[in-house]
Amino acid sequence: MIVTLERFQEEQKGGMPPAVEGVSLRDQVVIVTGASTGIGYQAAKHFAIREPSRLILVCRTEEKGQAAVKRRFPELLSQRRQIHQVTIELKAETGFQNTETWTADLSSFASVRALKEKIDQLERLDILIENAGIFMWNYETTHDGWENTLQVNLLGPALHLVLHIPKLLKTAKNHSGNVPRVVIVTSDVHYWDTIPIHAIDAPNTLKFMSDEDNFNREKRYTETKTTFVRALQSHVDSVTCCAVNPGLCFTDISRRFTAEKAESYRKLEEELAFTAEEGSRQLVYAAIGHRDREEELKGGYVSFSKVQECSDFILSQDGQRLQKKLWVEVMEIVANVDGTTEEIIGSYLS
Repeated sequence: MIVTLERFQEEQKGGMPPAVEGVSLRDQVVIVTGASTGIGYQAAKHFAIREPSRLILVCRTEEKGQAAVKRRFPELLSQRRQIHQVTIELKAETGFQNTETWTADLSSFASVRALKEKIDQLERLDILIENAGIFMWNYETTHDGWENTLQVNLLGPALHLVLHIPKLLKTAKNHSGNVPRVVIVTSDVHYWDTIPIHAIDAPNTLKFMSDEDNFNREKRYTETKTTFVRALQSHVDSVTCCAVNPGLCFTDISRRFTAEKAESYRKLEEELAFTAEEGSRQLVYAAIGHRDREEELKGGYVSFSKVQECSDFILSQDGQRLQKKLWVEVMEIVANVDGTTEEIIGSYLS
């Protein structure tokens, strides 16, 4: 499938479909990453009014970014909050009390791994929303040695997801009437970006993409995330995994841009962007919609409340090669975090 710029503009100007209605989350457990602001927080509000047994918000403390956000985007200050305020505000806005906050930094494998004990104590897990992400303009590496965007958008969420796999599969087994869902937030940008063939042919594609020399040319994170969902689905049939496009939304994702690029992006937002609440409706749809056609959603790409065909590149022979290679490389990285993750992969994802 090919999406033109004209179609993108028409969809953005055409309005976002309303949120799914009439679905209760009673007795279910929901986890949302990147839930302190933007579409993650707005999605959490939608889940809260459906009254799950537990709603867990996974947030990252970003005090260092507060001053920069205030200087550059003062109108967004209300969207950002200290971690301890998130559940207080959500409870006040929705009246829902069974909300809690976990703290994890997806740019640190150790930080994500530290959630293992809490994850093990969950009684079940019905919905996992991997929403957290960043958009870096300049090259930076994490403590683990990976380019920051690559780790926060793909590798960190992959580790976080793997730690939840046993609980997701146990929930599928014990509650057969309700198929657990994993939702990974991506973008319609994947229709325009492709991974170059020489990157796919490299001895290690992820290391190639993480190298500074390739930062401005070879990074196509929406491709890798959408591709990863398709690979993941082939290994967990009893859980529904899908990628979702929230559309271009007015958020603070450009806070790490240079001033010039941030201003250009802001103009685009002012012309075409949805609100964070409108974008969050797609996360909700991917999590609880389409229940009458579960098989169609598996490994699918959700956009504007429909399962749509992903890019021609992903469906191509080269895209299939990337999918197989990406899965092997991501699982090797995650397995090397510690023996626990290696055991989970060997037992549940081989």
